[in-house]
Amino acid sequence: MKSHQPIRILQAFVANDKGGLTGYICQNYRFIDRSKVQFDFLTFETDKLDFEDEFIRMGAKFYHIPRPSHPLSYAKALRNILNNDDYTEIHFNMSYANFIPLIVARWLGAKRIIMHSHSTDIDDRRGVIRAIKILIHKIGRLSMSYIADEYLACSSLAAEWMYPYKLRKSQHYHMAKNAIDVRKYSYNPTIRAEMRQHLGLKPDTFVMGHVGRFTYQKNHEFLIDVFKKVHEKMEDSLLLLIGEGPDEDQIKEKVASLGLISHVLFLGRRNDVPNLFQAMDCFVLPSRFEGLPIVGIEAQAAGLPCIFSDLITPEVKVTNSSRFLPISNPNSWMLSLLDIKKRCERDDIENQIGKSGYDIASEIKKIEAFYKAN
Repeated sequence: MKSHQPIRILQAFVANDKGGLTGYICQNYRFIDRSKVQFDFLTFETDKLDFEDEFIRMGAKFYHIPRPSHPLSYAKALRNILNNDDYTEIHFNMSYANFIPLIVARWLGAKRIIMHSHSTDIDDRRGVIRAIKILIHKIGRLSMSYIADEYLACSSLAAEWMYPYKLRKSQHYHMAKNAIDVRKYSYNPTIRAEMRQHLGLKPDTFVMGHVGRFTYQKNHEFLIDVFKKVHEKMEDSLLLLIGEGPDEDQIKEKVASLGLISHVLFLGRRNDVPNLFQAMDCFVLPSRFEGLPIVGIEAQAAGLPCIFSDLITPEVKVTNSSRFLPISNPNSWMLSLLDIKKRCERDDIENQIGKSGYDIASEIKKIEAFYKAN
């Protein structure tokens, strides 16, 4: 008797980035029942990904392919993949409606195409390139119903950004929450003490934290302005910046020019973000835009008071210790942070996260059912 084979889903696209979009895909793969649903991965990276060997041991395949900006090479590589493997669906995880990869997949005979919106704007400030991407997005958004079969989004704002109203009201649109492993982030005073000692922090130092790539989207310039004002009022304060990115050197120069070098820690890309949350006293995310920031859910799961930009979807709020402020006025952020310093309490809010639908243990069952239904 033939053994049951899992559904194979081709995930497009992953990169060497442990957070954000790639982090979401990787976490789903670790938690999904791989006897029922198996992922394989497309990537534009030329080097081996950090998690590639781990996932290969779990049954996944990786395909390193050219970018769609080289359409003939991209099409040839994708054709070889589709000819050699029987994929039920291709799941495109996108930040804007770049229709080129989807049209190529459709032309090559992909059985079912899933479009998944993970953002609400284009993270590129290069004038001409940004203009081209916006044009592509507008065309792709209008033609979305012709080039994909199912439509997912991580938030209502991400859905509005990617899909026309009629499509959002159709039976083919679904919300897919950016769920997390809640237990990994639960507040632990022992780990907090160990991490603060490891980082050389005094017990009473007020620690602001941020996790994210150094890009236009994350708005680090504003964050440094906020911290400068906080530090003027509270000398025993420190800012932890976790991540890498193209704007990192520019932000380091700004920190140096403001005389804050010894009060801002650049920690780079880390594998121990859950433990670093324990060392913080609050989390700040002044992004210009987001789909639904997973890092915001993680910070709340760690019991941290959070301040979010009011340009971020309110769906990220799952606890009463979170607030939203405009990014036009650093003073309002400074005053809120001083208020947080006075309260400085941490709660175990595992149940609140679960009730909000952001616990991966329950959300992954919905993802499995979605793939099997199609």
